[in-house]
Formats: sequence, C-alpha cells, structure tokens
Amino acid sequence: MNDSNFCKMIRMKRTLCRKYKLAKNGIAESGKAFDRLDEAAPGNLKTQWLASEMVAQSKRIRDPAAMDLYEINIKKAPSKKEIELRLLEAGNARHAAPSRRSVATWISIGLAIEEAQIALLIEVRRIGRRSTETQRLDI
Repeated sequence: MNDSNFCKMIRMKRTLCRKYKLAKNGIAESGKAFDRLDEAAPGNLKTQWLASEMVAQSKRIRDPAAMDLYEINIKKAPSKKEIELRLLEAGNARHAAPSRRSVATWISIGLAIEEAQIALLIEVRRIGRRSTETQRLDI
C-alpha cells in the first residue's frame, strides 16, 4: 500500500506540470474571450451591472437573498413541435392557399430528414470500412 502511494507521489510532479502548462495556456485564451465579450456589452449595461454587484456584495452578510442577482435566468428554448404550432397559427392557415398552408410542416420534416442524415453519417463512421454484410444491410 505504501509503495502504491509513493509511486503516485513520484508521478504527481509530471501530471501537475502538464496541467499547469495547460492552465497557463488557458488563461490567455480565456482572457481573449473575456475581452471580446466585454467589448460587445454596452457601456451603460456594464455600469448598471457593476452597481448591482456592489449592492449585492454589501448586502450579502445581512441578506443572503441579495446574492440572487448571480442566479442564471435562461429561458428554455421552445421545442420543434411548439415552433411548428406557432408557425401554423401565425401563418393563418385557414386563409392561406393550400400550397402554402403547411410550410411549418415542411420545415419540420426537413429538419427531421437532416437529423436522420446526421445519425446515418455517425453510424457509418462508427462501423468503419470493414463492415459485415448485416451492418451494410442495416445502412
């Protein structure tokens, strides 16, 4: 048992050095990404965010609810069916010509075909060049 721990300790230097180099390179990339994001944000919003942060930091000891400012509020994206229904309702399907009545349905079918093509491509790549007859028939 002690030998195993000793070996881990000896190899730890190599691993830590490798991870340190990766982290050091990641800092530069993260800095560039942050700068691009910072440039894209409007100045008045940045000022408002800084003021909100200062208020939250000063109130956090007395009122932990002040930290709710940092909660992520992302709305869930609508599903394909919800989008299709919305397009059908917005397209005023009753008064549209029959050829234009199901545009949303055509879009939905097109997306389903694309997904099937991607799934087939993934399956073909997984099987590789040397496939059995059964696998070729499945494709």
